[in-house]
Amino acid sequence: MRIVIFTSNAIRHKYVANALAERADDALVIVECRQQDTELTFQKSALIAKHFNLRAQVEKEMFADNDTFHVETLPLLPKEVNLHCTYATIKDFNPDAMFVFGSSIIKEPLLSLLPLGRFINLHLGLSPYYRGSGTNFWPFVNNELDYVGSTILHIDAGIDTGDIISHVQPVFDLSDNVHTIGCKVIKSSVVNLIEIMNLLEEGQELNRVKQWKVCNERYYLNRDFNEEALLKYKQNMAEGMIEKYLKGSRAALRLVT
Repeated sequence: MRIVIFTSNAIRHKYVANALAERADDALVIVECRQQDTELTFQKSALIAKHFNLRAQVEKEMFADNDTFHVETLPLLPKEVNLHCTYATIKDFNPDAMFVFGSSIIKEPLLSLLPLGRFINLHLGLSPYYRGSGTNFWPFVNNELDYVGSTILHIDAGIDTGDIISHVQPVFDLSDNVHTIGCKVIKSSVVNLIEIMNLLEEGQELNRVKQWKVCNERYYLNRDFNEEALLKYKQNMAEGMIEKYLKGSRAALRLVT
């Protein structure tokens, strides 16, 4: 199977791209090269910079040997993913399937480059419950660990609004924190994505569940993340949030598995 992966340039993005590429016969990675959070936040807040430095350290440990992409890449500046040259390069590559993790919003004509069911999006967060950015951070702030996970979607023109293929949830340990859990979610999601690749190779159709309305949809933007939210996360952790979650009952969420 020939695949294209749209992603960014942090270690977590390289891990996902490399894992999928290793399974494929041939792969092309479309990389939007962004400044990393550790570079962007230090002057604003030492506390926030420390948070993102720790995330980078944990990712480096949990995604070892993924400092670089292992296959051919097309490096782009942010927001350049929909340029005509990108489309022409991908069309010439002639992929059997395409995957998105962490890129800008994909638009036409890229959206229609492949038949329905062969353009897959990995969203970190459980849709339709948590939308926007930081969707596995905010459940730690809101003390709602049942909502930590990812959603694998058929891509559409919206922002994480496509039909759901499956949800992924991590297994918590007492020693976990928001960073280790984030990495666990990504690793489990990759397992599901490889299963999806196998199904596509076999010519099978994937799940397609339309997203449903929820009463208390949580939607966050980048600007919502601040020191107050980070301190609330730290307070919840200090008060034994994970231990309480492991000992407590589970929320009755509708999930696609």
